[in-house]
Amino acid sequence: MTKLNRTLAAVLALFIGASMALAAKPQTYTLDQLAKDIEKLEKKQVVLTGTVVGACKSGCKMWVAMGDYKDGDLYALVRAKDDAFKFDTNSNGKQVVMKGFAVAEYMDYCADKAAGGEAAEAAKHEKETGECKAPVNTDAKTKKVKDITFFATSVEYK
Repeated sequence: MTKLNRTLAAVLALFIGASMALAAKPQTYTLDQLAKDIEKLEKKQVVLTGTVVGACKSGCKMWVAMGDYKDGDLYALVRAKDDAFKFDTNSNGKQVVMKGFAVAEYMDYCADKAAGGEAAEAAKHEKETGECKAPVNTDAKTKKVKDITFFATSVEYK
């Protein structure tokens, strides 16, 4: 192998290595973006940014939203993956960047309908058709996110 070929091979190896490192870097999402794309991002490593809106006094969990939280706004419960670390208990209002994995809990329209006093009708429909009868104005084919839990592997406070 000539010196030129060895140099080209080394440059090519560096280029491929750098490309793979960039490809492996998880994409950064806001909470709104994560919620919008949760079905394809669930259980995949991502970077989540947001504002801490509450933290457990023991540091075992915290809640993250976008900006100033108002009742009814979207938020995520954040836990340390495998309880590997504790969160800053004095972090309310701080911006946070976290690496980790998101898991969603979806609305269960069958259970909601049954809880509304129509259990027998919902159970009969589910048994006959194999699907639950969704409430009025709800597309049964569309999953609606009820809650998001984010399992953080690292946290950086800004």
